[in-house]
Amino acid sequence: MSTDRTAPAPIRLTVDHQHAPLGVAVPRPVLAWQVPGEAPATAFEVEVRRLDPAAGVPLEPPVWATGRAGIPDPPASPWLPYGGEPLGSDTDYAWRVRVWTGSAPEAAPSPWAESTFSTSLLDRADVVADWVEPTQTPVELEPPASFATLFAPRDPQPAGQRLHPVKLIRQDLPRSADAAPITRARLFLSAQGVVEATIDGTPVGGTVLAPGWTSYHAYTEFEVHDVTALLADPAGEPRPHTLGLRLGDGWFAGRATITGESGQYGTLLRGWWQLSLTRADGTRETWGPDSTARSTESGPLRYSDIMIGEKRDDRLTPAVAGWDSPGFDDSAWDPVRIIPGVGLDPATALEPFRGEPVRRLTELPTARVITTPAGETVLDFGQVIAGRVRLRAVGPAGTEITLEHSEHLAADGNFFSNVQGPNKDQRDVWIMAGTGTPQAPETYEPTFTFHGFRYARVTGYPGELHTRDAIAVVIGSDLEAAGDFACSDARLTRLHANTVWSQRANFLSIPTDCPQRERVGWTGDIQVFAPAATNNAQVHTFLARWLRNVRADQHDDGRVVIISPFAPRQAAMEGQPGIGGITAAAGWGDAIIRVPLTLWERYGDTDTLRANYPAMQAWVEMQSRQAATELPPRLRGGDWEDTDRTTGWERLDAETATRQRLLWNSRMHFGDWLAPSTLASGAPDAIMTAPHLTSEFVGAAFHAEALRTLAEVAEVLGRDDDAAAYRERWEAVRAAVAAEYIGTDGAMEPDLQGMYVLALAFDIVAAGDPDGGARRRAVAERLVRLVRQAGDHLDTGFLSVPFLLDVLVESGSADVAWAVLMQDTVPSWLYEVAEGATTIWESWDAVAPDGTVGAMSFNHYAFGCVDDWLFRRLGGIAPAEPGYRRVRVAALTDGPVSWARAHRETPFGRVEVAWERAAGDVPEAGSGDADSTVSGIPVRYEISLPAGVTGELVTPDGSRRELSSGQTVLVA
Repeated sequence: MSTDRTAPAPIRLTVDHQHAPLGVAVPRPVLAWQVPGEAPATAFEVEVRRLDPAAGVPLEPPVWATGRAGIPDPPASPWLPYGGEPLGSDTDYAWRVRVWTGSAPEAAPSPWAESTFSTSLLDRADVVADWVEPTQTPVELEPPASFATLFAPRDPQPAGQRLHPVKLIRQDLPRSADAAPITRARLFLSAQGVVEATIDGTPVGGTVLAPGWTSYHAYTEFEVHDVTALLADPAGEPRPHTLGLRLGDGWFAGRATITGESGQYGTLLRGWWQLSLTRADGTRETWGPDSTARSTESGPLRYSDIMIGEKRDDRLTPAVAGWDSPGFDDSAWDPVRIIPGVGLDPATALEPFRGEPVRRLTELPTARVITTPAGETVLDFGQVIAGRVRLRAVGPAGTEITLEHSEHLAADGNFFSNVQGPNKDQRDVWIMAGTGTPQAPETYEPTFTFHGFRYARVTGYPGELHTRDAIAVVIGSDLEAAGDFACSDARLTRLHANTVWSQRANFLSIPTDCPQRERVGWTGDIQVFAPAATNNAQVHTFLARWLRNVRADQHDDGRVVIISPFAPRQAAMEGQPGIGGITAAAGWGDAIIRVPLTLWERYGDTDTLRANYPAMQAWVEMQSRQAATELPPRLRGGDWEDTDRTTGWERLDAETATRQRLLWNSRMHFGDWLAPSTLASGAPDAIMTAPHLTSEFVGAAFHAEALRTLAEVAEVLGRDDDAAAYRERWEAVRAAVAAEYIGTDGAMEPDLQGMYVLALAFDIVAAGDPDGGARRRAVAERLVRLVRQAGDHLDTGFLSVPFLLDVLVESGSADVAWAVLMQDTVPSWLYEVAEGATTIWESWDAVAPDGTVGAMSFNHYAFGCVDDWLFRRLGGIAPAEPGYRRVRVAALTDGPVSWARAHRETPFGRVEVAWERAAGDVPEAGSGDADSTVSGIPVRYEISLPAGVTGELVTPDGSRRELSSGQTVLVA
């Protein structure tokens, strides 16, 4: 095949990792495209031009033209940094790219591929509008909470007595009779709270819960929307226009974080908007809030809270009908307060939103309407989601309908709330106006709240409720799908689907732990799940955006918070006894290293590594300082609650003291959180067992691993001196951890699966050690023994479970890994599937074998980290080089699964792998015999790699074959 023929036009053009973005937030974004077909591109040409703001046509000359530029083989990166003059603020651009795939100088280029993008407000000097604050009753501050109150009874005071109405703000926009027609209009929009905007009654943008959750004490983001069509005057006659804002408490002033207190960042809501206009004659205007705006709390939304829920009284709608359109009489409304000085202090700093906003993603029909044994009416949507219910009804004015949400029914089939604690109501109330008819029923969907649920109890519904009367609206960050997985065992395919649904529900503005109880950005959860997340959705900008919060929340001494965004009122828990007082934790704070490293491994992104490198260093140096001066309770003669951890050194011999000064083991962490055996007692304080038992080793092991990974990051960034220094420190700490915690016979204390997993995964004992790897083999043998003693059940917690199956396979015990994966009694992944789970549970026994349903989350993605293993070791798609520039296909084709297929969108294009074993005996997982895996039976592979990507096929017997771009079909 000739490589000099005309290349096909590039596809999937992106700017700043998004397709035709409207609000590029940086002056020098990265451009990217993919080359279809098999032949790799050898050269490219890019041109970027401004668009005339009045006419919308490209302007000459280009602001950047690369000319024909060569591409190295293999390509160094999928990203091309924009290299022209800095992009202008609030400016539209057109860009195009073509490529050459032939090596001959006279080879013809591909056709041009074209796209557009627009910039946001790139400099704080461009943010000139003021904040607008409606007349309002301040949010009532609730008393500071403790971790114990997380499961306290709900507040008996009705929500309507504790919450305040949604604020309405309206402003008639300036109008000039002799002004030229508007040809371009951009609305920049934000709030301290959550906001929806309308122009002349038409909703703007379609986003939900804007502008999303950030560390508001440091900055607030603003969105940008194209509102040209809403403001243009087709007839040429200037029309009056009105901008309307709805303001809800949201995360800023509403109930938020793990304890659910009010007023986390403030007690008064504010809106912000800036309207940028271009007219046909080229003139530009900027409008913002002014004193002519008016506000009211008299709208139908009587309250709206992220966690509690919403109440809407449609009997009040007529009084404000047309409130956001021209001509409305607002003389009875209240004045607003204009607050100048945006950005003069961090609390009012505004930054452009970067990433994908929250939207309505899809809708699910009602699967069935249940009449429970208690006689209640419950909607079942068949799937656990994050979202809300859209309900329609016909009834008299004043009819009050209540919707209460839950993820599971009780064992007896009755409705119960699976989450407990103050402000965890998940209850919406709708009072009907009485204006509906059978042909045109009234409709209700909440505005500024969401719930985690599969079931909704409906009370007060007028008449008989049918499946057609309710729809579940799924909301989440609008992330593009990235891949999929399926295999011959339907249970594993369902496990993957459950993971995807949990990810979809919990990637909502930030990566949360669950969408119903805490709804916060636990750093440990996303640290373990990030690799799996990259397979299912394009999470690059989503996670990079969240890391901006982590950096903003980092303490001055280097501690990385356990939750980000970290709400200021949560700081009251610091210093409290137990896990509520933990301010930094091994494995949780390591998200600042491991999440950026994941983005580098999966997307080839060095920019995020660079942006987070100082924060990584500060985190590791904090650990080293504590290690050098503090001792664990067993050596200082105290307990984990001690505040003075520096005593006891005088009792140590010199060798022990030297070793201890390298070990970060003095503070209580969450440890190997929720390891099943640590919860076996069922005692109220059993949740503290893992922190008490495992904190010492977990802290020391993660400190060693942090040094190793930081050395890797430094090397990637070209900081060779840093890399060498961190690597030297890692060797010393690794040796100290091994000497302190691992016997020469491989024994560890505590004798738990997770400790052995971490020791192997982090190379605390390595094959290259002076003993020739004998201690590593002993550690692996002890791990296998523990698994077998547990009846082939896992006994790993949050921090060790991501590594369990890999460690077993790499230690030569693939049969044991299969046994654990295919286990279907508790605790196991497939037990949840057998119990009908549609998402990943917080606890392995959320539904006990006797049918008891726990009051806990049924939508926690952390244990879904196994999904990455499914993609890599069953689907056969793993990055051999950053960004999948080279792919490793090493599927375990000799186990109980007879076929698997997976695909993944990489920065270079789609990678697809499908394999099927020829007919033969299917082994029983975990038999422990040699015949528990298949050998000698041919496997047919179909592998597709995008242009410019190579790979390696590794079969279970260790043989290797090179793979090139294009379609490969072979039998091995």
